[in-house]
Amino acid sequence: MNKAKAVFVFIGVLILGLTASWVGMLPVIALIVITVAIAILFLDYEKATIIVALYTVFDFFLRYIISHPILSSLWDEAALLLCAAVWLYKWFTRTKEKPYRKTPLDISILLFMVLGVISLFIAAPDFIIGIEGLRVVIQYMFWFFVITQLLKTPEGAKRILNILVISGLLVSLYGIYQFIVAVEIPAHWVDEMEGNVRTRVFSIFTTPNMLAGYLSLIIPVSVGLLFGEKDRMRKLYYGGAIFCMGVALLFTLSRGGWIFCFLSMMVFVWLKNRKFFVPCLLIMAALFVFTVIFVPSVANRILYLLSPEYIESSSKGGRILRAIQGFELFRENFWMGMGLGQFGGSVALSHKLNNTFSMDNYYLKTAVEMGIFGLIALIVLLYNTIMWCSRAISKISDAAQKDWARGITASLAGIVMYNLTENMLEIPLISSYFWMLAGVVMFLAYGRSHIEGDMTLNPEDVTPQAKETG
Repeated sequence: MNKAKAVFVFIGVLILGLTASWVGMLPVIALIVITVAIAILFLDYEKATIIVALYTVFDFFLRYIISHPILSSLWDEAALLLCAAVWLYKWFTRTKEKPYRKTPLDISILLFMVLGVISLFIAAPDFIIGIEGLRVVIQYMFWFFVITQLLKTPEGAKRILNILVISGLLVSLYGIYQFIVAVEIPAHWVDEMEGNVRTRVFSIFTTPNMLAGYLSLIIPVSVGLLFGEKDRMRKLYYGGAIFCMGVALLFTLSRGGWIFCFLSMMVFVWLKNRKFFVPCLLIMAALFVFTVIFVPSVANRILYLLSPEYIESSSKGGRILRAIQGFELFRENFWMGMGLGQFGGSVALSHKLNNTFSMDNYYLKTAVEMGIFGLIALIVLLYNTIMWCSRAISKISDAAQKDWARGITASLAGIVMYNLTENMLEIPLISSYFWMLAGVVMFLAYGRSHIEGDMTLNPEDVTPQAKETG
């Protein structure tokens, strides 16, 4: 080590020592870890994509372990800004690569964002609340661009998919533990007309329906990884993870979760091999009948949904009543809506605006806030997302990667349908993963960062290691 380096090291150690004596060791260690992590991201920009894959971990740690209100509410915005900085760094330092990689889905996302901004200026009665409402609607879409711009290899794509599976497995195991100990739940989670319900699991989330949406998103992705894997031990691992997530989903007692996860699996079968669609449908029906017969809590939930008592209860204070009120508000604010953040979602609830409630239908919530133009734009965006992901499968040459894309497309289709009964895309974790997964499919089909001017990922571009792990 030369004298100059020795002086810098000495000064650095001295500064750290003085800082540690002033604020304590824990903040200094945290600062060192963050600094090293940022340095790694700039040295290998693809690692930045891991940030969104670890959303579950970051969110849980900051909300429930550290419990710092500012950190827990602003960390994802800071993470997005960091990824934007990494992208700019890549832009200016990797001159042989194209600065921006286009995908067919870009224009649909950008147009929806532009419409959201127009709606903010035209319809929002309170501009500050409108900005907050706009942020909830479009912020998490930016993760799509983080993935398409910063992924470099199929290995990187599989890495973030595996992180999702590990996260889903751990969340599910905790949910199964809650079922075993019969965790106490609020009375309003179960209608008293359904009879005795032992418990409903929710794991690290605030409600069973949120957990069900999370698992409905990850289970089809795991199935795609299972079918794309050749190694027997890894297949066994994916199978075990899917089983645990399926059991946890069952214990949520979320009818929407069961229905839309089932529909997602049918989409996967359709994309994989249409010849097996009817046999799989029959197998799923037999499994459903078996569960209804031998798991009374499941039978009670399903049968109660079809009963006159449910219709009466829901019409007085449940989904049916909320849907009727939502349609009335949509009719009254047909063209431009009430304004972003004004009704049916988390922003309106947090500000206690307009006697709001959770709309339990993301499309109706969007219609009330953004009017008919916003509703049409949202439907077009989600339709294009599913269609472009479906078309992208044929452009992927590697068989394993095709299965990943099929699992992801089925997962996205499930969430699109799930939005009919829940505000799934308003949940930051689920919305972030939704757009991240769409970005993965677009990368596998259209992304090629290391050769300027060519946007197609060819088989010869995949390293031998990638072919083995694929």
